[in-house]
Amino acid sequence: MSTLIHPGTGDFMADRTPPAGTTPPGDTIVPAEQAGDPGDPALLAVAAEAMRLVHIDPRVAKGQALRLRATARRAGDAGAESAAERVLGLAARESNRMRSAALHLRRAVAVADQAGLPVAAARARMTLALVRADQGDIPGAVRLGEAAAAYLEGLEAARLRHQLAVVAQRRGLLEEALREYGGALSVFRREGDLLWQAKVLNNRGVLQAYRGRPGPAEADLLRAEELYGKLGQDLAVADVRWNRGFAAGRAGQVVAALTHLAAAEEHYVGNNLSAAMIMMDRCDVLLSAGLHEEAREVAAAAVRELARRRMAADLAEARLLLAAAALACGETDEARKAARLAERAFDQQGRPGWAAVARYMLIRTDWAAGRHGPDLLRAAVAGAEELRSGGWAVAAADAALIAARCALAAGRTAEATVLLRHTGRARGAGNPAAQRVSAWHAEALLRIAAGDRRGADAALRAGLRALDEHRLTLGATELRVRAAEHGLELVRTAMELAVADGSALALLTWAERVRAAAQQVRPAHPPADDGFAAEIAELRAVAAEREQALAEGRDARRYSHRQAQLERSIRERTRRTRPGTAVTGPVDVTGTRTAGWDVGALFSCLGDRALVEFITVGDTLYAVVLAGGRLTRHELGPVTVVDAEVRGLRFALHRMSVRPGGPGVGGERLHAVLLGPLQARIGDADLVIVPSGRLHGVPWRVLCRDRTVSVAPSAAAWLRAVTAESAGDRTVLVAGPGLPGAADEVTALSGRYGATSALLGADARVSAVLAAMDGSGRTHIAAHGTFRADNPQFSALRLEDGPLTVYDLEGLHRPPGLVVLSACDSGMSSVHRGDEIMGFAAALLAMGTRSVIATVAPVRDGDARDVMLRLHQHLRSGSSPAAALAEAQRQSGDDPAAAAYVCYGAG
Repeated sequence: MSTLIHPGTGDFMADRTPPAGTTPPGDTIVPAEQAGDPGDPALLAVAAEAMRLVHIDPRVAKGQALRLRATARRAGDAGAESAAERVLGLAARESNRMRSAALHLRRAVAVADQAGLPVAAARARMTLALVRADQGDIPGAVRLGEAAAAYLEGLEAARLRHQLAVVAQRRGLLEEALREYGGALSVFRREGDLLWQAKVLNNRGVLQAYRGRPGPAEADLLRAEELYGKLGQDLAVADVRWNRGFAAGRAGQVVAALTHLAAAEEHYVGNNLSAAMIMMDRCDVLLSAGLHEEAREVAAAAVRELARRRMAADLAEARLLLAAAALACGETDEARKAARLAERAFDQQGRPGWAAVARYMLIRTDWAAGRHGPDLLRAAVAGAEELRSGGWAVAAADAALIAARCALAAGRTAEATVLLRHTGRARGAGNPAAQRVSAWHAEALLRIAAGDRRGADAALRAGLRALDEHRLTLGATELRVRAAEHGLELVRTAMELAVADGSALALLTWAERVRAAAQQVRPAHPPADDGFAAEIAELRAVAAEREQALAEGRDARRYSHRQAQLERSIRERTRRTRPGTAVTGPVDVTGTRTAGWDVGALFSCLGDRALVEFITVGDTLYAVVLAGGRLTRHELGPVTVVDAEVRGLRFALHRMSVRPGGPGVGGERLHAVLLGPLQARIGDADLVIVPSGRLHGVPWRVLCRDRTVSVAPSAAAWLRAVTAESAGDRTVLVAGPGLPGAADEVTALSGRYGATSALLGADARVSAVLAAMDGSGRTHIAAHGTFRADNPQFSALRLEDGPLTVYDLEGLHRPPGLVVLSACDSGMSSVHRGDEIMGFAAALLAMGTRSVIATVAPVRDGDARDVMLRLHQHLRSGSSPAAALAEAQRQSGDDPAAAAYVCYGAG
C-alpha cells in the first residue's frame, strides 16, 4: 500500500494566468462582469499571478497573497480578499500545513459569503473540500463540493467534477473516480485547458497504478509531466516524477521507482518543502524490494511526521504502511496494532475502500501468526470480495489465496478451487512480478488439489521464471538478494512436494533454482556519476577520521552521524544502477537441467570429490549428496538442533582465539549431526559443501580434519567457478595499517614471490590496491576487516586512506583469480531468506573470482602469519587453494587461528 492521493492532485485554483509565451489554459481570473462576482480587475490579476506561483514556489505565492490581502482590505474589495485567502490556503497545503490551509480557506468562504459573492464562495468551498479530504473529513468534503456545484458552470463545473473525483479516490471508490476523471478531461480537452488536463492525467495515472494497470498509468503520468513542463510548473513536474516513482513501484519496477522518487525528493528538499509523503512511497518500494527493516524505519518516521502535522488522512495510510512493514519484519503484534488504528481512522473518515484494505492487512497478520482456522477463512473470503468490488485487484488476489489455503487445510477442496481460479488469473506478463509469482503459486496449488503433480511443477517453474525476469531488471546486489522474498511461499510449496515425492533430484533442483540466485548476474558496476565517486571518497575520509578520534579518546559522534548519512546516500544511489551482465540466464527446469548447470557436468567436474548440499525445508534439515555417480537424499533432523550446535561451536572457537590453551574447540556433536549420517556415501572423499542458514558460518576445518573442503553458495556457483577461465599470474600483496604483524607477513611473502606488487604503508591506499588487484592471479590482503551485518555491502577492509568496501570491489573490471583475506571475520556473510548471501566472499565469487580464502571467526592480531606463510608455500608448489589451505591447517595442529579459515569457490 501507499498513499492514495498523490502530489499535484485536486484544485490548485481555477484562477491562473499562463506563463509568458504559452497558450492560455482557460483558467484565468476573468473580469467581474463575466465571472458573475464583482471585483477590481487589477487586484484579480495580482491574485491570478499569485495562483500561478503556488505550484512553482509556494513561498513567493504566499508573500504576494499577503500583500494582496492587505491591499484588498484597504480597498474594501471582498472578491480580491477572498482570492488572496484562497492563495494562502493553497500555499499552506502545498507545504503540508493543513490546519493553516483550512483556516485560510474558511476565511475565503466567509468573506465571499458576507459580501454576497456566491461564485467566489463556491470556488473557495471547492478548494476547502480537498483540504477536508486531506484531514480525513470525507463526508464534509462531499458536502462542500455539493454546495459549490450550484454556482459553477462550464470549465469551473468541470473542475469541480474533477475535485469530486479526487474525493471519490480518497474514499477508495476507484471506478467512480475513473468515470468522473474521464468526464472532466473531455471538457478540458475541448476547451484547450492544458493545466487542468495535466491535473486530471496526474490523478488518473495514480488511480490506474492502484488498479494494477501500469501501462495506462505511465501513459497518463508522462503526458501530465509534458504538459506541466510546457507550462513552466517546476514543482508540478517534480510531483509527477514522484507519482511515476509510486506507479513504477506498484508495477515492481524497483530501479525506475527509486530513480523517480529520488528526483522528486531532491526538488522538495532543495525548495525547503516537507518530503514526508515521498517517504511513504519510498517505504512502499523498500517493502517490495524486501528491505523490510529499512521500510519499517521510514514508515515509523512518516507516522511521526504526519501525526505532528495532523494530516489525518495520510496518517491513516502511513499506519497501514507501518503495519505492512512490521508484518514483513515478523512483528505481528505491532502490525496488528497499526492496522487496527488505520481501520478505525478510515471508518471515522468515511473511507470504506481503505477500511477494507486495513482489514486485509489484519487477515495477512492472522495468517502469518498461524491462525488458519475457519474464522480466518470467512474473513479472507469476505475480504477478497470487498477488495475486488472496490478495485483493489492485487490485495483481493492475495486475500483469495489466503482463503484458498485455509480451505485446503480444512479439506474444503471445492471452495479452494473457486478461490484459486480467481487468484490465478493474474499470471499475465503485464502484472507486477510479485503478483505473477503469487498467481502461479495459486495455479500450482489448484493443480495439486486436482492431483496433477506434473502440472503443479510446471506452474511452480513458471512462477520462478517470473521472479528471475524481475531479478534481471535490478542492478544493485542488495536488491537482487532481497528479491528472493517474492518467491518464498512458492518455493516452500515446491520443496514440500519434492520431500513428499522422495526425490533427491527434485529437492536439489528446487534448492538450486533459488539458492544464491542473485549471483547469476554479475554485480553492476557502481554509478559512474561524479556524486557517487565524491561520496565514496568522503566516506573513506570520514571513516578514517572517526577511527582516529576513537583511538585518541575524542568524541566521534559527528563523524558517525556523517558516515551514516553518506552510507544512506551511497546505498540509494547504487539501488538506482542498471543491472549487470547475466552469468546464467533464467533457464527452465526440465529433467536434470536447472539454471546454469546439469547433473552430468557436475559429476564430471567433481571427479573423486563429493558434493554435499544442505537444504532446509520447514523445520527440517536435509542433505543431498552427489558422490560416486549417484544422487541421494538424507534427512538430518530438526534445524533448531543444528543451529544450537553451530552457535556452540562458534562460541568455542571464539573463546580459544582470545584465551589460547583452554578447552578444545570440539565439533564432534555437529559432525555427528551433519556428516555422520552421510559417512557411508562420502567415505574419505574431499568435499564441496553448499551450506544452508547458519551453516554458512561454520569453520569446516573443525568438522573435516582429514579432508580438503571448499564451500560454495550453490552447486551452480561452484560449477561456474571451477570451469571459469584462469586469471593472470601476477601476485598482489597488501598490508593495511594498525594490524600487528601485517607488514611482517606481507614482507615475508614478498621475499618468497620475488617480482610482486607489494603495497605497504602509504602505498596501501584504496585506489592503488584496486588497480593492482584488477585482473591479478592472486591477491593477498592483511588488513583489519569489519563485517557489517546491518549492511554487508559496507563490510570493509581498513587501508591507509580508509575502508575498502564491497561497493569498491564491485567496480573491478576483471576479478582476481584467488583472493586471500587474512583478517578476522572477512569471510562472514549475512544470510537472507532463500539462502541468499551478502559479504566479501559472496561479492567476489559473484564477480567471477574462482576462489576466496577468508575467516569465519576472530583471529588474534598477528596470529595469522604462520598459517599464511604455510598456505602460500603450498600454493607456490602447485596445490589448489583448498588443498593448500587444508595442508597449512594440518601443519598448524590445533591452532584456532588456522581453524578459522575457509576456502570458498572452486577450491
